[in-house]
Amino acid sequence: MNLFLGDLIDRNISKRVLSSIFVVALAIIFLDLIFTILSELSDLSEGYNLSDALLYSISSLPYSIYDFLSYICLIGVLVALGNLLEEGEITAARILGKSDIRIIWASIKPVILVLIVGVLSSQLFIPGLSQNSEETRLLKQNRISLDDGYWLVSDSSVSYFKSTTNSNSIQDITIYKLNDSFELQEITKAKEADKTNNSWILSDVEIVNVENGAKESIKELDWGEGPMDEDFNLILSPKYFSLTQLYKNVNGEQSQYRQDILLLEFWRKALQPVFSILLVILAASFVFGPTRDQKIGQRVVTGIVLAFSLSISQRLCESMALVSLLSPLTSVMIPIFIVLLLTLFAWKFKSL
Repeated sequence: MNLFLGDLIDRNISKRVLSSIFVVALAIIFLDLIFTILSELSDLSEGYNLSDALLYSISSLPYSIYDFLSYICLIGVLVALGNLLEEGEITAARILGKSDIRIIWASIKPVILVLIVGVLSSQLFIPGLSQNSEETRLLKQNRISLDDGYWLVSDSSVSYFKSTTNSNSIQDITIYKLNDSFELQEITKAKEADKTNNSWILSDVEIVNVENGAKESIKELDWGEGPMDEDFNLILSPKYFSLTQLYKNVNGEQSQYRQDILLLEFWRKALQPVFSILLVILAASFVFGPTRDQKIGQRVVTGIVLAFSLSISQRLCESMALVSLLSPLTSVMIPIFIVLLLTLFAWKFKSL
């Protein structure tokens, strides 16, 4: 326990780093919210008003923060250690016997805490929240067509639904029931379907008999051939999946292209903590290394430029995995390897 909590000096450093990460996160949340709102203003319509745009912008923030968590930690540590150095606390810690390794470890501990919160969030509520906000936005903008909806096939029917905000709710369902000769027999339309106690209930149902043209309206109807959990795993975007969902779906996927997408997202999320910690160690080199005479503003600008450059390289490598022979694991490891080389180089010449 003492190894993680440390003494009073260690706790002071960890507290300053955690506070700095929190401030940086707030700044990025504010900027991301502003830019998202501005981008949504051009899509305003009668069905998608300003309140809808604000709600979407706010609900999309958790995924954005999780996506940029590594760079938030980089800039947060850079600012915190820079302030501690300018205030003389780093020098005082060294005089009291703290090595650079102990100071860096004290800086990494709050990062580990933030990463744990991030992983738990991506596992529990971020996937569902992101899926809900994105699907609701597309529905209100009326951007979902037959090509954008979801198709499912069962033994006796073919089903289409326009949108699914989560795995327990479906909107605008059309069910094409087939006879034994696989000829169209019946068309069932429903406004929505909700899953209750592992069974689907269709609401506001209209049934059309193709053979005689008879129509029937029903308030509610059991949907015995509704989608199962594994069906949602096939149709939803992998970025909305938790780490465990990605792991379960990789081996069961038949399409090589979608399997690569699942693997890419899995390794990106699984190795994000490693990438983040390497960035923290790299950020520390800007404080203890040859840039220690820079002002805090220069360090922040350097950190932002570095984070932006690494973000571009990471996205580029991920894209290469989908259009080349580069494997998903390799494409995720390349940015990590680049950061590792930069870190080793920076610390090797930190005394210059």
